[in-house]
Amino acid sequence: MKRLLVALLLLAASSLTATAEVFTLVVSSPSLVFHVGQGPIQIGSTAASISYRIADEKNTTVRTGVRWMASGTSTVAVNDLGPGYYTLSMHAGAAPHPTDMTTSFAVIEPVPVMGEEAPYGAAVHIGRPGWPVSVLDDARKAGISHIREDAYWNTFETTKGGYTFPAAYTAEIEHAQALGLTPLLIANGASGFYDNGRTPSSPEGVAAFGRFADALMTRYGLRNVEVLNEYNARTFNTSVCGTTPACYLDVLKGVAAAVGPEVDVVGPATIGIGNCAGCFAPTLVGLGGLDHADAYSVHPYHYPGGPEWMGGDGDTIAGLRQTVGGAPVYLSEMGWPTDTGHGTTELEQADHLARLYTIAGANGVRRIYWYDLVNDGPDPANAEHNFGMMRQPVADGLVTVTANAPKPALVAQAVTARMLGAKAYSGTDGPAQPARSARYGDTRVLWSTTSATATITASGPFTTTDVYGRTTTRTSPLTLPLGPSPIFARGPITSVT
Repeated sequence: MKRLLVALLLLAASSLTATAEVFTLVVSSPSLVFHVGQGPIQIGSTAASISYRIADEKNTTVRTGVRWMASGTSTVAVNDLGPGYYTLSMHAGAAPHPTDMTTSFAVIEPVPVMGEEAPYGAAVHIGRPGWPVSVLDDARKAGISHIREDAYWNTFETTKGGYTFPAAYTAEIEHAQALGLTPLLIANGASGFYDNGRTPSSPEGVAAFGRFADALMTRYGLRNVEVLNEYNARTFNTSVCGTTPACYLDVLKGVAAAVGPEVDVVGPATIGIGNCAGCFAPTLVGLGGLDHADAYSVHPYHYPGGPEWMGGDGDTIAGLRQTVGGAPVYLSEMGWPTDTGHGTTELEQADHLARLYTIAGANGVRRIYWYDLVNDGPDPANAEHNFGMMRQPVADGLVTVTANAPKPALVAQAVTARMLGAKAYSGTDGPAQPARSARYGDTRVLWSTTSATATITASGPFTTTDVYGRTTTRTSPLTLPLGPSPIFARGPITSVT
């Protein structure tokens, strides 16, 4: 009898375990970047109901609630939220089989189209896993005016001297143009028809590469081309000539001659700035490189530290500006990864982005292409997977997020673009260090890398806006605490001390 009772209990426990339900959670909104007043977020679950929590960038609860499913779907209202970066956490089911998920969304003010004069750009890899063409729409919402995209030679020159233009690539470029985005195509890579499939260096290969760049510009009606990528390192450059400025100049000349004066030629896209005695920048300029380029591009990665170093002397952006004289400078890649190994949090990445635009503009940079728009993978420990302003979509069986969810940097991008627009840098107010105040027309950008204060004096009411878009009307005088997260002050301000 005792054995029978134990067997029945085990059978009952086994039956309960077998019938316990595992629930799914889905966020199916096609975009998680909303203008103020838009929404709701579309959700779904196999559970009858889910509980949810919305929090701000400091993880302060904004709202909690319960949503009941109708045919497996429901919505979470966000149209009443003010500007900001938010997380949405959802929970379905109970022990022993609950399902939990957290994703993010942005609420931003509309940003006007600014065109070619605006500095705001992003590197894109449309077509790679997690990179749908729809992310270009989110980029446009966030005030991005330019995209930088690879065009690999062997993809286009499919017979010697003959070109094909892949349908998916063409759709991407045409969609970007329809949104008002300016594509900067990187004429990149090599062709198996020339130089044994290595980066071009022979006269025949260099001439063919120039014709390829011209074919790109002609097919897509573009006026911007960048010549190769990070030629000064062996990661991408397989040329038998080497990695020297003289070797690069041959290719640069070939492209400039082929595309003609109506196309802006950008280069050399060096990894690092290379502005020191005998280094890449002064050597290329000394060889006459600027006679064949309309803008000088560099990739001045410097993480995990902030961007303030760029205004110093020597191997800096300020130093490079002296070397290239009046030639426009592009940061055709620049960014901070938020992987677990490099010490930059997502909030710090957002702060760095706003300060980067401010400092670069103060040092004469014409364009910045943030690297990159979307994370390139899901591994939190991989730096290359975590440079993006947006995350990869999620699909792991129980949890699905259809759209590319924003990181705080996308909100900071939108706010910076809306507050500064295409305004030129007009000076500094010179508050007591370590406080900083950079003027862009009627807007100041204030911050400090360590705790500080600044006193704002104005002839009337003015506003302050943080990098998440929250705006407050102020009166003068105002002593404002400052830190690494910039504050935009706008109005009839007469001094900042």
